Amino acid sequence: MLINQQIQSENVDNPLDFLPSVTVDDMITLMRVDKTQGSPRIASYISHAYDEINRMLPETHSDGSYLDTLTYVKLDEYCRTYKRAVLHEAAALMADDYSDYDSTGAGVIRGDNQATKSDKLRRIVNHCIADLTNKPRNRISLL
Repeated sequence: MLINQQIQSENVDNPLDFLPSVTVDDMITLMRVDKTQGSPRIASYISHAYDEINRMLPETHSDGSYLDTLTYVKLDEYCRTYKRAVLHEAAALMADDYSDYDSTGAGVIRGDNQATKSDKLRRIVNHCIADLTNKPRNRISLL
């Protein structure tokens, strides 16, 4: 595969048909992606992200009945937040797999930077899930 090869646009279907799907182009727009990975590998990260995000949603959200109660504006906001969560989870999964460790000191530093990057991406995912489930963003309580 050539480094400058174009990535084919591909829609990755969501297993929950009432929730929005994400395209490979959406992922490329979110972050710089090594185009040598190709569409199938990027699509697999998005599929894994669907599994993670859909598992985090409560049953009332996962069966689609919750979406029927939302107004159009709220539904549009819900779908945008859901897509944001999926894309950031896919980006975090990608950052985890390509952390660039090697035996030199510079490689370890680059790997640490990628770990920090995936932590930041997952923080955004947690904020999106909190927004989708109407729960507070912080997970701690003051004593």
